Amino acid sequence: MKISGKIKIYWFIFAVIIISLSSGCVYYNTFYNSKKAFKEAEKDRKKTGRLNTAQYKKAIEKALKVTENYPNSKYYDDALFVLGVSYFHTQDYFKAERRLREITVDYPQSGFRKEAELYLAKTKLELGDLDEGMTLFGDIFDSDYSRDYKAEAAMALGEYNYNNHRYDEARKYFQAVRDSLGNETAKIKAQIYIADGNFNTFRFKEALGGYLQVLGMKPDKNDKYHALYQAAICSYRMQRIDDGLDYLNQLINDPAYYDSLGVLLLKVAEGYEYDDDLELAHGVYEKIINTVSKKTVVGEAHYQLGLIYQYDYDDLKEAKAYYDKAVENARSTEVGQEALQRSSSIGKLETFSQAIKVDTAATQEAVDEIAYTQYLLAELYWFELNKPDSAIYELEYLIDSFSNAYDAPKAVIALSQMYREYNNDTLKADSLLKSVLFRYPHSDFVPEAINLLGLTGTAADTGYAAYYFRKAENFLIDQKNADSALAYFQYIVDNFPDSKYYLHARFNTILTRELYRSPGDSSIILAYQAFVDSFPTSEFTNVAKSRLRSVPQKKEPGKKEVSQQDSLFAEVTPNEQGATSSDTDDETYAYSDYQQSLYIRPNGDTAALLEEEPTEIIEPFVFPPEAYGMQEEGFYLYFQVLLDFSGKVVDFVLKNRSEYDEINTRASRSVATMTFDPLYVSKRADDFNLPKDPTGRGHWFVYKFFVKKPDFLR
Repeated sequence: MKISGKIKIYWFIFAVIIISLSSGCVYYNTFYNSKKAFKEAEKDRKKTGRLNTAQYKKAIEKALKVTENYPNSKYYDDALFVLGVSYFHTQDYFKAERRLREITVDYPQSGFRKEAELYLAKTKLELGDLDEGMTLFGDIFDSDYSRDYKAEAAMALGEYNYNNHRYDEARKYFQAVRDSLGNETAKIKAQIYIADGNFNTFRFKEALGGYLQVLGMKPDKNDKYHALYQAAICSYRMQRIDDGLDYLNQLINDPAYYDSLGVLLLKVAEGYEYDDDLELAHGVYEKIINTVSKKTVVGEAHYQLGLIYQYDYDDLKEAKAYYDKAVENARSTEVGQEALQRSSSIGKLETFSQAIKVDTAATQEAVDEIAYTQYLLAELYWFELNKPDSAIYELEYLIDSFSNAYDAPKAVIALSQMYREYNNDTLKADSLLKSVLFRYPHSDFVPEAINLLGLTGTAADTGYAAYYFRKAENFLIDQKNADSALAYFQYIVDNFPDSKYYLHARFNTILTRELYRSPGDSSIILAYQAFVDSFPTSEFTNVAKSRLRSVPQKKEPGKKEVSQQDSLFAEVTPNEQGATSSDTDDETYAYSDYQQSLYIRPNGDTAALLEEEPTEIIEPFVFPPEAYGMQEEGFYLYFQVLLDFSGKVVDFVLKNRSEYDEINTRASRSVATMTFDPLYVSKRADDFNLPKDPTGRGHWFVYKFFVKKPDFLR
């Protein structure tokens, strides 16, 4: 059957209408589903405070289809708002900022603009744009917005200032919420902030009034607890102990707070202590121990009883027993750790007291040991047991009974500081410090006395071992004058046999001769061996032993011996067989196994020395306080480092270690962040024909990391 042209036109128009209606239906359903998911998520958030992330994500998915496929829709700004708020609550703040900004800029007449500005301000805070966020909140607070928007802006401004400890500035915003803008929940929250701000600035009377005002605002369970508990603390601070106990008893007698009974009883006992009623406090602590099940609270009660027995009853034995119980119940807490420290201190007191036994026939070494223990006992009384009178007595006993001990001048200095700090007697303190200069002019502790007297750098600042040691180092390191350095090291050896610098100086005389004045014979080896034999337990003995292994020996008669300095610092180069040898001439020399190991990888490959410093160190080395007592002024740590094509350290191995683990750790962290000049690295690898690491990441080199004692310790 033949269809006329007119009928065809009708069919075409009908089809277009059907398609349009179908498309519009799909569009509207998509937008409807987006809004439905968004409203459900918002309802859950406002009712329960929890975020229904799944619904927010569903809202985002549907709203995106609207903005992407129907950009000219009349619901476009609505979809943007759904996206912006949903992104905010799912913590995708960058996307939230972009969508919310689009509403405020492109749709100034939109019904969502004001709320979008509020969320934009919140988003700015989350992104760290504090200034812009606060400016936006300020505009909302000062402009013609609804009360709800103003309340939220005021809370944001108040919390921002509160968190930055600007409590007075915060108060005016919280007062605006409390007095006119907020709903009942917001008013209570704002009033708590006001009271807490006064508490944090020690205005306890105003804070107490603020907390009592919270109680008159029908607070929920948690806010009531906070207000009453803080009211009790404020009362304690104002010495109104009975009032504080009354506030606490209101909580104790309320079954709703049964779970907090232990904490509340601790605060009650504290109140009795403030009131000097130790018997009642003791009874409450014992009640906690016998009735409360929470171990950390029981541990706190034991700890507080330990303090009472230590400081009020002066019964250290009983105090230690309570501290041990506190550790048993609350070891992982701060209180448990403090109890452990106090128990240990009391234990040390007994140990020190037993160790101080004077023998009239004691050697100088024994006298020094007894005096040092006596000094530790005084420190224990002063710093850990808070008994300054006992500390002063012990130091005076040390000075009178062991005046020739190594630590006697150190005790005089400590005693001077106690007189200065505890007795506020500056005249007596300075007199004691000056006595150190006259009675012990060559002591290692003279520099400390000189510094405390303000005489550093004056004519008085000389004559002690550290002074000559410093001069020797300056000659050796700064002026490259080995002869003068040797003279001063030897002067210390000859004139300061009791100084802590004696052994260091004696060792340095050998090391300096080896490195700078090598005689070319076996005298250096004999000198190191004599040092090792004479001082087998010295901190320098292991270093001396390593130097013995470092000194090269002749392979066979007639062969030239390599100088000590060359053997230690000359370049070690790989030959065709992968062994190490010197390039200086045709003769073969024997390098120590120790030195060779620095340049040989576990798989037998060799490494070349890096003779340039890194171009970048992300984590510089900082000399650790744990190593302040280090005797050496400086030494090298040897690292084998794997450098990639860019010169960056991608792997490393520490080949020798300091006795101080923290030095090893910090040096390793620093080396791990180093980058060297890639052109230099490439040339170095080519010059020495270095094999690539099996992983293909680069080449291995040796880097000498110099650890130098800080100047203020030298």
